[in-house]
Amino acid sequence: MQRLVARYLDHRQKLGYAMVSTGSILRQFARFADRFAPGQPLTIELGHRWALLPVKMTPRYRAARLCGLRGLGRYGSLFDPRTEVLPKGQYGPGRHRPAPHIYTTAQVRWLMRDTALLEPSWSPLRAMTMKTIIGLLWCTGLRIGEAVCLRDRDFDPRAGTLCIAPRKFSPQRILPIHPSVVRALERYQRRRRQLYPRSEHLFVSHSGKGGMSLRTNIEFYFHWLASPLKSKGDLESVRLHDFRHTFASNWVARWSRQAAPLPHHLVLLTRYLGHHKFSDTFWYVQPNRRALRHAATTFQNYRQRRDEPQL
Repeated sequence: MQRLVARYLDHRQKLGYAMVSTGSILRQFARFADRFAPGQPLTIELGHRWALLPVKMTPRYRAARLCGLRGLGRYGSLFDPRTEVLPKGQYGPGRHRPAPHIYTTAQVRWLMRDTALLEPSWSPLRAMTMKTIIGLLWCTGLRIGEAVCLRDRDFDPRAGTLCIAPRKFSPQRILPIHPSVVRALERYQRRRRQLYPRSEHLFVSHSGKGGMSLRTNIEFYFHWLASPLKSKGDLESVRLHDFRHTFASNWVARWSRQAAPLPHHLVLLTRYLGHHKFSDTFWYVQPNRRALRHAATTFQNYRQRRDEPQL
């Protein structure tokens, strides 16, 4: 089973799928199958026995385990007719999309202001790092993984651009940024170079490390900062990724109130976020009451003009 899983993951990765979490799940199943059913194909009974084995498991994670086995079963049935494909949705959907929160300007200002509470004597850059990254995500819609992996050479203050390395399905891209963002990044860069002159990363933790190790610290302190909003009921979830939803939704809402052709703007937004097609960007756009009200008014005016008798 481990050889079959390895071939399946290699096949899916060649098609462009990362298979990170699913790959981990399938490797666990393969080790279980080779131990308790050596030489046997994937069957519904074997899959359920493995998926139900851990007692303390959420229904969502159990559904995700079975969802991964469905893909493996379809692949394995091509080579072994004894392979069985597990039924779909038996324990609910394997993936759940949490409702994104669209941050207001007041909430973002409040979060950036309260980063001052994170300034201990032994970590003089922590508060400035949090404040700058929150502002950067708010103004650019970057993924947090893209932000923490930025290096000094990726920031060009003269041109006012950021060079974003390829990530997930996004190609490398050059993003223009607002002059206020340029000034904020320059202030942070000067301070970071004073404290950590040898670092190649634009953003660093208190230990001078950047990259994905910094991401864990950023997410931890952001949850701490945003917890008052959650306790007040303003937020159902606390996620840095919702800044990306906020960025896309705000721009679409703003453009919907303008007379300029929207499709051209949507293409620009898609490229800016690093997507190949707008259907990927549409995932991030949330309903906006003001934009929907404006669209309804525009459509009503169009209908009235169309129904007027022509002289």
